[in-house]
Amino acid sequence: MIPVKVAISGQPGTGKTETVLKIAGMLSDHYTIGGFTTHAQDEEGELVGLTLRDYITGEEELAASVRWDVKPRVPGRTPEATPLGIRLDTVNRIAAGSVLRAIEENDLILIDEVGKLVSESKEFGEALDDALECGKPMLITMHKRSRNPLLQSIRKRDDLRTLEVTRINAGLLPSKAVHILKTGMV
Repeated sequence: MIPVKVAISGQPGTGKTETVLKIAGMLSDHYTIGGFTTHAQDEEGELVGLTLRDYITGEEELAASVRWDVKPRVPGRTPEATPLGIRLDTVNRIAAGSVLRAIEENDLILIDEVGKLVSESKEFGEALDDALECGKPMLITMHKRSRNPLLQSIRKRDDLRTLEVTRINAGLLPSKAVHILKTGMV
């Protein structure tokens, strides 16, 4: 069986994180899972921050905020939205660190989400490359239309199966992803 990578893609707000958390819960009797999740912080419907959470330890920290005037920056949800300043030390510690630990200690690697926030980190890019080449199954989320070079390289992989989550299929998609990960069928 070839370890398969399942990517859950979709537009912002379609439930990618909730979907991968449901999939991870359904797989917890089959795999030990390590990696991280990304959680949006909203105020009055506006994105004001992004928090990273280590899947194993539960450690979480704000990694990007509209209140930080630092570079690099990640755009908000719309072109006119205030960009978010990124703390690369948090990205490196939680995102890159949890992925590297998952390569060593877990059966399945969870990366939520490969996008502009984590792609600003050289350390995360290296950890992602190591994860993609380590021979373990992966569960990844990514923006549907991003032109990010990191995402473009992932999309070209032969061992990747991409499933798009929508509000309509969100209930059925986890079972399909679990089947793919358990059987190794791309």
